[in-house]
Amino acid sequence: MVSIVVVCTGNMCRSAMAEGILKKRLSDLGRKDILISSMGIHGQDGNRAVDEVVKACSDNEIDISAHRSRALVAGELKESDLIFVMEPVQKEFISIFFPQVVDRLFLLGCWPGAENKKGIIKDPIGGRKEDFRRSFRIIADHIERILPFLLARYPG
Repeated sequence: MVSIVVVCTGNMCRSAMAEGILKKRLSDLGRKDILISSMGIHGQDGNRAVDEVVKACSDNEIDISAHRSRALVAGELKESDLIFVMEPVQKEFISIFFPQVVDRLFLLGCWPGAENKKGIIKDPIGGRKEDFRRSFRIIADHIERILPFLLARYPG
């Protein structure tokens, strides 16, 4: 079983969306051998995804209404095959506290290529509804872009 973890700051916006999108796309493809989870570097356990995030996902036929935030889980990170983050600060945080996973830690917006500023996915918290919808589209576009690489790397 392949394990992919998506990480953002609080696990109530970007990583929750990315988890939902990835699960939906992999389910649509009949791939049950890839487990997707999400966490936050400053996440608290049990918070719901932000309403605008749930709505953006729902508008795209993805139900994340049951999502609950999670703080980083050391064992799950260490056992994962890939870890995707949204910003360099999250990558730095994980690298400091979990140096053994650095070889599996990437910016979602850049993988599998070289990292650059264009790959940063900004946090929509505090923004307007349009900002959440834009974040959804950006994350969904990146997932569509990386999906062929994931499927080639883990052919099932």
